Amino acid sequence: MKQNKLTEIQEKNIFKITRVYTKMAPIIALIGRTNVGKSTLFNILTKKRNALVSDLSGLTRDRNYESCYLEKNTKFILVDTAGFDFKSNVIQEQAHKQTLTAIKESDLIFFVVNARDGVLPQEYEILKEIRKYQKESFLVINKIDGIKEIEKINEFYSLGFKKNIQISASHNQGINHLINEHLIPWIKFKYEKIQSKQILETKNISIKIACIGKPNVGKSTLINSLLMQDRIITSNIPGTTLDVISIPIKYNNKNYILIDTAGTSKKKTKKKIEQISIIKTLKTIQKTDITLLVIDAKNEQFRICHQNLLLINIIENFGKPLIIIINKWDLLNFSEKNQFKKLLNYQLKNSFFLKIHFISAINSEGIYEIFKLIEDFNLSYQHKISTSKLMQIMKDAIKKHQPPMINGRRIKLKYVHLGNYNPIKIIIHGNQTRYLPITYKKYLKNFFYKSLAIHGVPINLKFKETINPYV
Repeated sequence: MKQNKLTEIQEKNIFKITRVYTKMAPIIALIGRTNVGKSTLFNILTKKRNALVSDLSGLTRDRNYESCYLEKNTKFILVDTAGFDFKSNVIQEQAHKQTLTAIKESDLIFFVVNARDGVLPQEYEILKEIRKYQKESFLVINKIDGIKEIEKINEFYSLGFKKNIQISASHNQGINHLINEHLIPWIKFKYEKIQSKQILETKNISIKIACIGKPNVGKSTLINSLLMQDRIITSNIPGTTLDVISIPIKYNNKNYILIDTAGTSKKKTKKKIEQISIIKTLKTIQKTDITLLVIDAKNEQFRICHQNLLLINIIENFGKPLIIIINKWDLLNFSEKNQFKKLLNYQLKNSFFLKIHFISAINSEGIYEIFKLIEDFNLSYQHKISTSKLMQIMKDAIKKHQPPMINGRRIKLKYVHLGNYNPIKIIIHGNQTRYLPITYKKYLKNFFYKSLAIHGVPINLKFKETINPYV
């Protein structure tokens, strides 16, 4: 059913989604066993900490892409992958397929091995798999720090690589040699015809969209449906996604980066990896342009949980536009849908900065309208707000409901102007503004929302005290 729908949409040419980076820069994949240091090397070369790193094995599951800029116009795409020995359960089998896809897409493979372990039989099996695709490969011997027996490192020459590079990723040892003597010359030789204009275009585009929500609500399924491929591992097991995965796509000639995140559970977790994942999710919200909060319609049709209400509050404080995605909408009957909509209107009646959209990610129903909502956000930001209009709105608000009295004197709001566009910040000057109660501040914010008619874009109010020159 799903495949038929996708084929029909493709035939009608309603949308076009292509990977932004394809043919724009070479793709280098990090391949190897579990826990040989691929994610540590990924973080060092990308100069970011986007890949989860731990002594625990099996943390990387999906393909994780990141742009790397070494010199002027010297760019490549680095892909972190799951350990090649993942084959024991459903998630691990899917992770194995993700790694195979990364090999197929890559132009160069860094085959990463652990110097402390020496050559293991598994390495020969992985090498046999890699050579099926006839990809150019470098052997990266990691964790050489503290290795005194040179024979242990010499073992790796039996793998038959032309280039053997010795490093210690965690101690930043041999990284400059890897970059200057091997990586940059290979990129320049292989892709010297890439125009700098293309690279700059790729670097400066893209609206970043974060997909957040509780575990198992369909975040990864939504992204896979938008991409029309099994790009991210999905399963019924909560906590399948541990890392933050960024995927660039193009829709209607506009570039976006979809970011899948780990589920934010309301239960206090003692697992360090899950705690790190939640922190990374919150940091992702801060850095992105728009947030999609995915909610399971079947599980939350009677009440939006405290965890999601807390996330909504956090996103508003960050000043980010929010679209609440009600997923699995197809599982509710007509009566349940009406009841759920009434609940949403009641619980979110004062949340003017968000929009609500209903979808079925697994059936690809309503998913492409999300891009239309995102475009509406951009139009709202382009909407010019004059000082005179803000002054008139503030006067109307005061006329309808005056500020309270403090010590026999009424709080006076004198002047208002726009402080910033993205996010929208409105600055109000007056006397005794520090005494304004929260209820009146909320009243003013709601009044501005309704009067400006820019629902969906967060408004931040800042109050400043007017200095009396005679005091």
